[in-house]
Amino acid sequence: LSAVLMVSLYLFINKTKMGTAIRATAIDQDAAKLMGINVNRVIMTIFIIGSMLGAIGGLFIGMYYRGLTFDMGWLYGLNAFIAAIIGGIGSIPGAMLGGLLLGLFNALISGYISTEWAETFTFILLIIILIVKPTGLLGENTAEKV
Repeated sequence: LSAVLMVSLYLFINKTKMGTAIRATAIDQDAAKLMGINVNRVIMTIFIIGSMLGAIGGLFIGMYYRGLTFDMGWLYGLNAFIAAIIGGIGSIPGAMLGGLLLGLFNALISGYISTEWAETFTFILLIIILIVKPTGLLGENTAEKV
């Protein structure tokens, strides 16, 4: 289901008119307004899509642990942010790859070193990747706006 959601989100962002509006709004809101894009509608759509994807992730976690509490998503949200940075901000396949690599890395650290040190090594990995390749594994260098 995660792969289907990733592919459908990728196709939505890159192949639809609303996806083009989302990308244009992300680059420059003022220019998007001048082109006739309803920026408020785009922002609302992004919040709806993000909330739906977060709810699906919460359902996965709830089914795995057979219960939910209000604070159990903190560590998952932090790991998702780290995975997005590792994969490359703005790259949907990069975020998926970052998540897979982060999960594999955490499993190896937990198995061979200690579960108590897994988060520490996760942050060390994040620092190393930001030093070596600041745009992430699949991120692209973009020109800076002046």
